[in-house]
Amino acid sequence: MEKKITILHVIESLGVGGAEKSLVQAVNGMPGYRHIVAILHEPDTLKDKLIDARVINLRADSVWQRWKAVKQLKRVIEAEQVDMVHAQLFNSTLVGRVASRGMVPFVFTLQSMLGEDLFKKDILSRFLEKVSYSKKNYLIAVSNEALNDYKKHIQPNQERSTVIYNSIEEKFFAAAYKKFTPGRKIRLIAVGNLKPLKNYDYILDALKMLPEGLFELDIYGAGPHKEFLQKRIETEQLPAVLKGNVSDLQQRIGEYDIYLHCSKYEGSSLAIFEAMACGLPVIVSDIPVLRENTGGFSSYVDLQQPGDLARKLLAVQKGEFDINERGSKGFEWVKTVAHPTIVLEHTVNFYTKVLSENSK
Repeated sequence: MEKKITILHVIESLGVGGAEKSLVQAVNGMPGYRHIVAILHEPDTLKDKLIDARVINLRADSVWQRWKAVKQLKRVIEAEQVDMVHAQLFNSTLVGRVASRGMVPFVFTLQSMLGEDLFKKDILSRFLEKVSYSKKNYLIAVSNEALNDYKKHIQPNQERSTVIYNSIEEKFFAAAYKKFTPGRKIRLIAVGNLKPLKNYDYILDALKMLPEGLFELDIYGAGPHKEFLQKRIETEQLPAVLKGNVSDLQQRIGEYDIYLHCSKYEGSSLAIFEAMACGLPVIVSDIPVLRENTGGFSSYVDLQQPGDLARKLLAVQKGEFDINERGSKGFEWVKTVAHPTIVLEHTVNFYTKVLSENSK
């Protein structure tokens, strides 16, 4: 039997997040490789979702422990005869990059707008990225905008950089688009971590401007902004409910009429892909990355004007604005970029390129 190529994946944890879910899908979808997953620390919630992969917890929460983790990974690379290292997220990318240097080819995935999210706020992080990055590294960005944002701070090797959108689970792809019918109460849904970046205040501001009884919003997710949002919903008596995290989101999305996503910035949003795949029309922030994230098949709102969202929602409810034209096209488009079969094909092709360019 031919020896399988061994991929060492490095990620900060296996908690329930977009990068973590994408990693699990990739590992499970590529049985032709031998997979080892190294996490810097817990939680390891998604560990049981991995079908055939060894998981190593490096227990590296602090800077000193991460330095020790570099040495641990070097031993793993050697002992397990690893052929390639693929890292996700900032700290795990630093650890994986240093550990693999001079040993095996290194791939890292940009899962967010690192410039906006980190480099502008943390000079040390930007410095560490600059001094550790090598033109020999291979880069996968989850959107063109995430790659462009990175280029403002680091000049990557263009020949070793590519864009591959994150995939969503096949169970989210509905058989048909859910056509919206105006003239009734509209059930709205939003999904994402409860933190200021996701801009739920903007959505609540818009709800406050709308007539009573015509709209209701359910927000799925958890995070540090929960108490603030809950207090605001109760104090202002807004038609919104915080639903927390659920395990059957793909079944629930179909109960709603429109998906809202008004974040200030993103690397790429799995939740938007999931809503579009479930057949819902979407309304999102009018920012470049979300225009890319929706293929242009969304309605877009000005983040400086909550009234813009309120006006669009009311026009949709009255039948004055056809949200189905773009929604139905988005339903077809997302199959071409976020279906696991498509994404895994692109990933395997990139892995093949990396390995062939580094064959001994």
